[in-house]
Amino acid sequence: MRHIKILFIFVAFAFALAPEMKLRRVQKDIYMVRGVDALPSKENRGFMSNAFAVLTSEGWVVIDALSTPELSKEFVDNLMRVKKAPIRYAIITHYHPDHWYGAKTFKDMGAKIVAHKKLLDFYQSGDAQTVLMATKERFGDVYKNVVLVPPDIVVESRHVLKVGGKTFEIVALAPAHTDNDLLVYMPSEKVLFTGDLVVKNRIPFMGDRGASSKGLLEALEGIKKMDARVLLGGHNEPMDMSAVEFTMGYVRFLRENIKKLKDEGKNIDEIREALKNNPYGKYVMYDAFHNANVFKVDSELDMEEL
Repeated sequence: MRHIKILFIFVAFAFALAPEMKLRRVQKDIYMVRGVDALPSKENRGFMSNAFAVLTSEGWVVIDALSTPELSKEFVDNLMRVKKAPIRYAIITHYHPDHWYGAKTFKDMGAKIVAHKKLLDFYQSGDAQTVLMATKERFGDVYKNVVLVPPDIVVESRHVLKVGGKTFEIVALAPAHTDNDLLVYMPSEKVLFTGDLVVKNRIPFMGDRGASSKGLLEALEGIKKMDARVLLGGHNEPMDMSAVEFTMGYVRFLRENIKKLKDEGKNIDEIREALKNNPYGKYVMYDAFHNANVFKVDSELDMEEL
């Protein structure tokens, strides 16, 4: 009996750690689920990003697919409780696991997958499968059922979807957070889906192999000029344009200070030590991302001087 009681307590504790997926209405016809602010783990099931869905008269348009088929199916179940309607499109804002790896659920339901042309290139090169295998090895059972699927519609510059009376303007960016970022803009609603380009009170991840901190600043300058009232990002509550300023502030802080320290002859270890205590240390994901960001920006600045 004692062993059963201990097992019950353990299971209850493990269940308590698992984040519950709750569908929330952002505004008329736009819904979201909010992932936790953490790296993927067995406890959080890889549910560490947001996903969005827009209800149109012809069915649902999904923005981002979550990390696993289990999570994306749970997302669909939530949507069907609002309205049983087909999933028409799933737009992937970039190739990171928490945005792409759940896409097969939507493809199996007949949805068209929309992504940047470079995401398709990544898939076709075989590198995507190599990364998936490494991800499965690193994070154990979290990603065990993931099967990658390529996009049906690729965006090289700009693509417009008109679905059930709603317009989605999809813009492909030059390297920024990754080399395959998309923005999705709904002009009538003045809503902009930003993927991981914009954050607020959170440290952005800039360590992707295809990322560009200079390109990210250029992308953020472009976003500032857009007529958007609500920004819906991959990891925050709904934001406004002040989030763009926050993100730019961190990127500029790194670029300006790392360049200054490099000009003084400091090496990467000395730069990391010099920047260890800074105003951004209090924000979410600092410990997970900051050092990788410093290393990436240091390398970028070397390349920019060539």
